[in-house]
Amino acid sequence: MKNRFFTYTFCCVIALSLIAGQNLNAQMYNTVAGIRIGDDFGISAAQRIADKTTIDLTVQPGTFAGRQLAMLMVKQHSSLLTKRLNFFLGGGLYARNIETIVNDASVFNKTAGVGFTLGGELTLGNLSIAADYVPLVYFGGNDSHRRFTTTSGLSLRYVFVHRPTKTKTFFQKLFKKKK
Repeated sequence: MKNRFFTYTFCCVIALSLIAGQNLNAQMYNTVAGIRIGDDFGISAAQRIADKTTIDLTVQPGTFAGRQLAMLMVKQHSSLLTKRLNFFLGGGLYARNIETIVNDASVFNKTAGVGFTLGGELTLGNLSIAADYVPLVYFGGNDSHRRFTTTSGLSLRYVFVHRPTKTKTFFQKLFKKKK
């Protein structure tokens, strides 16, 4: 009986936190940029374009694994408990070249299509850490004869432009010196 009470209470707290979190602004930044570690190393940059919406550019030049990738995604963020921790869903376009070896010769399989993304993001101070899962759907006429693949990655990004918080703005107005 005691376990049911704690389980019920825990579920109610989580549900209320998720509902209350929908009213919070979902990001602590306006502009971030850094590295992305996925199929290969690359760079990632994001800019907030609306209240809970960002546009994200990811470029992987294929330095180590020979998998070149360029993605332009629009992401919709939703807060979890606080605006420092959020999850996102989105989509956009991508282009990809994957190097394969055929008869001792390098061949690039070129693909382009629509990508979807889902993941989570945590911002602490000037560091933003995001993990994402990206299903990629190919447009017709690709070299690999596949229609679907996935990729995932971890982004470590520096916050260049912080978003002003309501609490900080409130205290600045409260303690502002009057001339």
